[in-house]
Amino acid sequence: MVRKLVRFVPPISLALAFVPLGGCTIDAPADEAESEFREAVPAQSSVRLDGPESTSGSGMDAAASSRGTMAPSAGAPAYWYTFTRNVRDGVNAVTAVVLVSVWAVVHSPPTELDEDQAVFGPYEGDALDPVRYRLTVSRIGEHHFRYLLEGQAKAAGTDSAFLTVLDGDGYSRKSDLHGDGSFMLDLDNARILDPSQHVDDTGSVTIEHDLPADVGRRRNALPRFVSANVQAENGEWLDIHSAANEDGTGSLTLTGSVDTDDTHATLPEAISVQSRWRSTGAGRSDISIAGGDVPVEFDPVTAVECWGTDFTRVYYADSAGFAATEGMSGECAYDGP
Repeated sequence: MVRKLVRFVPPISLALAFVPLGGCTIDAPADEAESEFREAVPAQSSVRLDGPESTSGSGMDAAASSRGTMAPSAGAPAYWYTFTRNVRDGVNAVTAVVLVSVWAVVHSPPTELDEDQAVFGPYEGDALDPVRYRLTVSRIGEHHFRYLLEGQAKAAGTDSAFLTVLDGDGYSRKSDLHGDGSFMLDLDNARILDPSQHVDDTGSVTIEHDLPADVGRRRNALPRFVSANVQAENGEWLDIHSAANEDGTGSLTLTGSVDTDDTHATLPEAISVQSRWRSTGAGRSDISIAGGDVPVEFDPVTAVECWGTDFTRVYYADSAGFAATEGMSGECAYDGP
């Protein structure tokens, strides 16, 4: 499943995925005929799920790459903060890998262009890249476009079939809806084409984005919304919704059916994690876990965890006594759920 749904540790090779890509959409060239097709395609940097360290200037390296323990040691990142961040980072990682390919292809000259469609590629890319990509952008309404990224395995030859990796829609800058749209990543096809890059990725990820791309012309001072739906081949799933406000505060809600045990060998639980944070990075998570391997006498388990500006735990309590109560609730960045 997608980075095993909750492990989500991005590989080192993703470093290239985080090159700056400009604003909310791919930067367009001077040729207006080509520009409108390009403008409908979102940049990776604009459709990332947000978290407390990405909307404030503190603590970029505070969280570890794994969840840690339910009772973290002194100075260690808070458990549910890190859990939520790892899930979010996993979605951002697989999204970045594909959108970097889109970015490269859409900046190549179009091989076909008319009033209603532009085709970019097939694009060979780097000599070490095992996939050649083709991007087709088609007009489906007034300033509204569908974009389709397809990949072809280089080793299979130029007559082999193209597989759909990404299918999405968006709007050009001529529309008041510019910055809004959605896309679906087919991770099974991505893994077939490039197994080394997508070794743990199966299922699909759907991203919906509502971006204040033209502040002053529309949605002035409103939040930036990005949502993700993750579907795994074993039936587990996650819905993730993030909102980033201009003042640096934000929220991330995660719900789904997933095995919360580190072994991933037990039954899945119904999980809900609702996190909010201040511009300083300090925040609060309200957690509910039900079904699966939760003992009947404790079902559902609810918990509260709060962290400070350094992302270490300042308060924790749960309804089942699975871990000792820590800190004081008055230290929480927010008073209630």
